Amino acid sequence: MNKRMKKFCVSAMAVLSFAVSASAAFRPPSVPVVSCDPFFSIWSPSENPTDADTEIWFGAKQPIRVYVTLDGVKYRIMGGKADLQWRDRGVDVPALRFAGCEVRPLTSVFRLTDGFGRNVTLECMTPKFTDNLDVFSRPVAYFTVKAEGAKTVKVEAEISPSLATNNDSDWTPKDLWLMERRDCEIAGFKAYCLGKRRQRALSMCGDRVRCDWGWAWIVNPVSEGSEAWFAVAYDDIVSLEFLDEECPAWWRRNGMGFTEMLSAAVRERKALKEKADVFDRDFAARAEKVGGPRYTTLASLAYRQSFAACKLVKAKDGRALYFSKENSSNGSIGTVDVFYPQLPLLLLMSPELTRATLEPIMIYAASDRWPYPYAPHDVGTYPWANGQTYNFNPKLPASAQKKDDSARMPVEECGNMLICLCALAERTGDASLAGQHWDVVTKWVEYLEKFGFDPGNQLCTDDFAGHLAHNANLSIKSIMAFASYSRLAERLGKADVSSKYMRIAKEAVPKWLEAAKGGAHGGYRLAFDKPDTWSLKYNLVWDRVLGFGLFPKEVADSEMAVYRKVVRPFGLPLDSRSEYGKVDWSFWVASLRGERADLDLVTDAIYRYADETPDRHPFPDWHWTNNSRVRGFLGRSVIGGLFMPMLAYEWSVK
Repeated sequence: MNKRMKKFCVSAMAVLSFAVSASAAFRPPSVPVVSCDPFFSIWSPSENPTDADTEIWFGAKQPIRVYVTLDGVKYRIMGGKADLQWRDRGVDVPALRFAGCEVRPLTSVFRLTDGFGRNVTLECMTPKFTDNLDVFSRPVAYFTVKAEGAKTVKVEAEISPSLATNNDSDWTPKDLWLMERRDCEIAGFKAYCLGKRRQRALSMCGDRVRCDWGWAWIVNPVSEGSEAWFAVAYDDIVSLEFLDEECPAWWRRNGMGFTEMLSAAVRERKALKEKADVFDRDFAARAEKVGGPRYTTLASLAYRQSFAACKLVKAKDGRALYFSKENSSNGSIGTVDVFYPQLPLLLLMSPELTRATLEPIMIYAASDRWPYPYAPHDVGTYPWANGQTYNFNPKLPASAQKKDDSARMPVEECGNMLICLCALAERTGDASLAGQHWDVVTKWVEYLEKFGFDPGNQLCTDDFAGHLAHNANLSIKSIMAFASYSRLAERLGKADVSSKYMRIAKEAVPKWLEAAKGGAHGGYRLAFDKPDTWSLKYNLVWDRVLGFGLFPKEVADSEMAVYRKVVRPFGLPLDSRSEYGKVDWSFWVASLRGERADLDLVTDAIYRYADETPDRHPFPDWHWTNNSRVRGFLGRSVIGGLFMPMLAYEWSVK
């Protein structure tokens, strides 16, 4: 048991019964293999794991190679044709024939065959259990190999040095001396790790970069009864900085070392796998109840991706902080308008993670580092959370900053934060986070009183579309923010304040109806000064989800009528200016009325896009709705917006 696996006999393979009939034929745009955090997020760009090497979320190669020998014949079951330079250079191993792929919330399943009755299943599981944040935060992924029809089976696996460097030239034959391999044992099993000889933690920041420090680990394949397994892990040493203080990963908060953690992860493997099987089945059943098989397939694909773009760490004072990375955009960390669309998944799965997501912004906004009366956009560039970098230089004094507030999304981020704080309070019955920073929160709502109803020429979260004055959807966000502040004040015993801001919210609605009428197709305008236009009014969803009941039902009805007229083969365009759409916002508007037909309209189009797009990247959320091509944004946490229908449904039946 404690030796690297040589041979084992395998009985008939037991396949988990999964309730999603559509997923068997679904072809994911990219398949999650390891989904831990922004620096340890590895994907197969093909549903056939032998078509190409695995790669980090933005496309740089990070090969994980897996081989199986069936009755003396060796086959490749993960990885492209060319072998790793690190070990068996120049040796080509034939691949087993692809037989199917299935993505579950925590597990990706690849099925292969030799065509003569010998079949192999490779399962890749990352235990993102939100009820156990120690396990959730571990940078560990498990691989299980099952075989049937062979008398003897041998499994081998290896990882590439590219997992542990941002520069592939570091491990070419010429510069191989820059890398180091260390062999050891983990929980009695043979293992090794790869890393650079010279380590400098937190030595770089940015968007499409890999971790250039730390150690990539593999616990070599071992046999346990009728299957073989191995584990891949990453020791990042120090995860990030927050306000110039180094923050370790959450699992390290009590001083645990990496090999101690990995040993525990190995010992718990079997129990975690069993728990994952149950979770996958139960979560699929929850999604199926809300949106049917196709929605469940998309939700299963989105679950790990959303969490893999974030990192859970321990702050200096011991509290948990959860940071998103703005993947494939600008690399910002803790971006408000990135965790805002992710909020449905956070609220569904973990109030602790929701609070940990909001706290960095609250702490930063309350500090003397942030000089403005509106909410920040971000807290830095991953992994340096030392102050906003989006149209703001944290190293310069306030007097030296650009004077144009509009580029910092002031109305957008104030509205987002107030809605998020209210939603967290509704989820937990506790408004203490807002209460601890009430002066800051009050500044934000007062800013919206002045500028929120009829926003000036500024950016919103859809900043790729450019500045837009009098944005009708952004105005709705301000109205939802007034009501959110009112609800928070009510929970904190501030009855007069609560009454005032609910009155402001209610009085704004008829003004909005008048200003926004005259949109295309009988709906409401993109902007107050742009007749015969339309847009997705995704911020309106909170009126239903949070139970404000501010807008007449006819508003959602007329908007959905517009969306049915403008829907394209691969999704809903964002507005009348372009054919591109956003996956997250599409599922928000699908939840405006709580009707299954609305959800089916969006689900069928997005399913078709994800299934047919020729661009093989982790579920891109920004795409062309008329031809299924990707417009941008890969592997982002905002895909958690896909869970708005589940949130709306489950909150409505409480």
